[in-house]
Amino acid sequence: MEELKKTEDTEQESKPYICSFVFDVSIPEEDDGFRTFQKRYVFKKNVIKSIGFAIVGIGFLVSEIVYSHQIMNFVLMSVCAAAIFMIWYNNRHIRKSLMEALKMLEDDRYEFTLYDDSFKIETIIPEDEREDAGEIPPQVFQLDDPMLDAVEKDDKFIIIVKRATIYVLPKRCMKDHETEAVREKLIKTAEAR
Repeated sequence: MEELKKTEDTEQESKPYICSFVFDVSIPEEDDGFRTFQKRYVFKKNVIKSIGFAIVGIGFLVSEIVYSHQIMNFVLMSVCAAAIFMIWYNNRHIRKSLMEALKMLEDDRYEFTLYDDSFKIETIIPEDEREDAGEIPPQVFQLDDPMLDAVEKDDKFIIIVKRATIYVLPKRCMKDHETEAVREKLIKTAEAR
């Protein structure tokens, strides 16, 4: 198994690449990337859940008006309101917790390499930390993966893998031809699906 992995790594390294650049990501860039992910994949579900709880809550409100002696209607209406609050509060809490956790990675640097059919993101470990950190294998993704999505914003590209992992590529770290190459390969491939 180890030999197979080394062979794949060697093949990836010997492939001709389109562009390669080193980048770092600030917390505001990560935050904007995560917000974009939430708007694209999470908010729609939250709106649907909120509408469902609101309809049920309104049903209990009407029942409370018609049968005013039923305390259970008020309790269940309150549960629906609390559920709607928790749906939206959890998104904010998750994002805030994630940004706190990412603060310790803010100084990390990465290398992005774009190939004709894939891309690789590799963590650059400083010499003085290599002994403590161990080896971090590069992440390689195929461009034809149906679970790969990419979004272009004014100042960054956001890569979303399997609706679970987010990579932010700031344009400030790219030259013009690298920006164009990423746009051509990632964005156009994602839009074609």
